[in-house]
Amino acid sequence: MKKSFTYEVKKELLAIDREREEAFLAFCYGLFLFSSAFSLNTMYIKTENRALAEAYASGAKRLAGVAVKIAATKGGTYTCEIGTAEDRKKVFSAFSLTGSEFTLRINRSNIDSESCYADFLAGAFCACGSVANPLKDYHLEFAVAYYQLCKDLMKLISEIEPDEPLQPRKVVRKYDMVVYFKDSESIEDLLFFMGAQSNAFTVVNAKVEKDIRNRANRLKNCDSANLDKVTKAGVKQAKAIRRIKNKKGFEWLPEELRELAALRLENPDMSLSEMAEHLSEPISRSGVNHRLKRLEKMAEEL
Repeated sequence: MKKSFTYEVKKELLAIDREREEAFLAFCYGLFLFSSAFSLNTMYIKTENRALAEAYASGAKRLAGVAVKIAATKGGTYTCEIGTAEDRKKVFSAFSLTGSEFTLRINRSNIDSESCYADFLAGAFCACGSVANPLKDYHLEFAVAYYQLCKDLMKLISEIEPDEPLQPRKVVRKYDMVVYFKDSESIEDLLFFMGAQSNAFTVVNAKVEKDIRNRANRLKNCDSANLDKVTKAGVKQAKAIRRIKNKKGFEWLPEELRELAALRLENPDMSLSEMAEHLSEPISRSGVNHRLKRLEKMAEEL
């Protein structure tokens, strides 16, 4: 079964080598903080992505020395839970937290420097993010359960590019605050920044493909409209010429109009340019148009 675009993005983010301790800490902090539950009472992640559950377990082991089992369901969902209060305290301690904090906020001490912002956001996206297939829609979001955490995330994202800051939007959906982007450029920039360069190029290519398709459709519609216009004009001109033929005959027409009248009568859908080329003595497109108007006027006067 073909994997979703979100799956491909997370796969790329999870594959990044984070040997530096500060980079690994920042990534895991984002992953745990924005996971399904993060408190002294309950701490787990639930996902359909096996690699993501394994990254969660690996983070708990490397940072806090906590061994975690991954439980799988027949439906393809994986749950990785820090099962005991003692182990949950160890995880909190690894992130310089006590668990008695009044509300969940982003603790910047776990993001060693601005260079670690990318790792932190990559972890947060893996935990609660999703992105639409760019061939269908432009939409990237983080679904956050806590108000202050949502505000902190928006502030951090807006600090990525001081000269041209990203402008995330927010909406409440059921029990979550959703931080999202709807424009392709912001989605490209954020994917590049987090480290999903390959999938960022997928967004770029999708945009190019969409632009080409839209341009082709516009040209097609324009051609269709022009064809309708040419056909209607040709039918009207043929009707006028037929009136002349029935009432006066082609011999009544000036010599320079006879061949053109016969050609239009036989080819009501032929364009002016094509008619100009088919005359025994070719004339310009505007010349053909001028003569056809003369024929129409002559028919009106009969």
